[in-house]
Amino acid sequence: MRFVLPLLFALALVPPAHGQPASAEAPTPRSLAQLSNEAQALARQVRRAVVQVKVRRGPGLQGSGEGSARWSEVSGTGSGFFVDSAGLVVTNAHVVAEATEVWVQRAAPPPPPPGEASLLRPRGSLLKAEVVGVDPETDVAVLDVSGTGYPTLPFGNSDRLRRGQTVFAFGGPMGLENSMTMGIVSATARQMRPGDPMVYVQTDASINPGSSGGPLVNTAGEVVGLNTFNVSKSGGSQGLGFAGPSNIVEAVYRQIRAHGHVRRGTIGVNAQTITPEMAQELKVSQGYRVVLGDVSPRSPAERAGLRPGDIVTHLDGERMHNGRELDVNLYPKVGATVTLGVVRGDSTFEQRVRVVRRENPSARFNEMADAEDHLVGRLGILGLPLTDEVAQHIPTLRVPSGVVVAASNRPAAPWGDQLRPGDVIYTVEGKRVSGPEDLRALLRSDETDGRVLAHVLRDGTMHYLVLPVG
Repeated sequence: MRFVLPLLFALALVPPAHGQPASAEAPTPRSLAQLSNEAQALARQVRRAVVQVKVRRGPGLQGSGEGSARWSEVSGTGSGFFVDSAGLVVTNAHVVAEATEVWVQRAAPPPPPPGEASLLRPRGSLLKAEVVGVDPETDVAVLDVSGTGYPTLPFGNSDRLRRGQTVFAFGGPMGLENSMTMGIVSATARQMRPGDPMVYVQTDASINPGSSGGPLVNTAGEVVGLNTFNVSKSGGSQGLGFAGPSNIVEAVYRQIRAHGHVRRGTIGVNAQTITPEMAQELKVSQGYRVVLGDVSPRSPAERAGLRPGDIVTHLDGERMHNGRELDVNLYPKVGATVTLGVVRGDSTFEQRVRVVRRENPSARFNEMADAEDHLVGRLGILGLPLTDEVAQHIPTLRVPSGVVVAASNRPAAPWGDQLRPGDVIYTVEGKRVSGPEDLRALLRSDETDGRVLAHVLRDGTMHYLVLPVG
């Protein structure tokens, strides 16, 4: 989009062909000035609600000695925006991940009129923030700062976004306060990999490191996305920016505000987005967007009579455009009964289904863990002993003892192996593991040679993993 304005200006100066009248649609210098004025007005409207988020990270899981964590004074910055005048700020979960202190820096005061004062302005006020809640699945976090009367941005309807629509990304890339970039919507429901639980708005508006958590807004100044990441070989923007859709972000924000976390409702189905290829193989209209790939046994959906292969068109009268949209719209309806519009073969009917709360055992494991008692530094995990209390949250337990992974900060090894929350470490180098202290003792052995072979229970299946030892 950085070439649009020069191009429009050049076109405005080209005279009409001989004998042809000037087109009423041709851009003129006046229309360019109008475009510039409207962009400036939007910048003034939005900038006051955009903030920088600054964090300090304390003890991590990179323990240099067993049983104690090494302090890491690594600071990071991101972006955010006020959504409530009482001081609630939305940002990305990864911006505040493992932070021990969080601050919000407000926008600098607006520049004075030309000639009245220096263009160098004082920084905006720095406010201490508390983390209300985070949702790693959608990469959304909500912060709270004291005070009232903060300027806010309204959420727009991301379902109405269309490819080619003009959008603006606000934030603090590379720590540069309150930057604004202009672009278009490149795609409206982009999955980074097939089956990913999250979809994104793709845009060529520049999103760089430090922009994460800032708003993607439409020409009306409504938030239509939460700037989250870019895909680039250099690390800088190459026109591949991705933002969480505002409808998902708003739903998560309201849950965190109400409960401190996301209570996800579910009916026990795997809702998949119907691709053009899938529509062709299923021999269904491409106007249909959601198919049930699975219906879990003994789930509310099964009890209601739904089957794999059923196509869902509506939820409580609202049209569903993709599988993720159906999942997200079920989140806040825990305990309610919803009405699905269903197509099965040549039949079209409505089916009422009760929504239950989706269990998240790994989140419970994290709540049970203690950084001092359960740190296994050489694997980069917090590990819980397999007590009766812990075991009741593992639905397919097949081993009598072990260490349950509550949290891990290690990326996947170069060969792909990685521990995940909820994994149960049963043996290391063929030796039975009874608890965190036992696991630490086994890893202190000089025979580990930088990596160990672990036998791990994951989702009811045993796996051998080769794990690097730090």
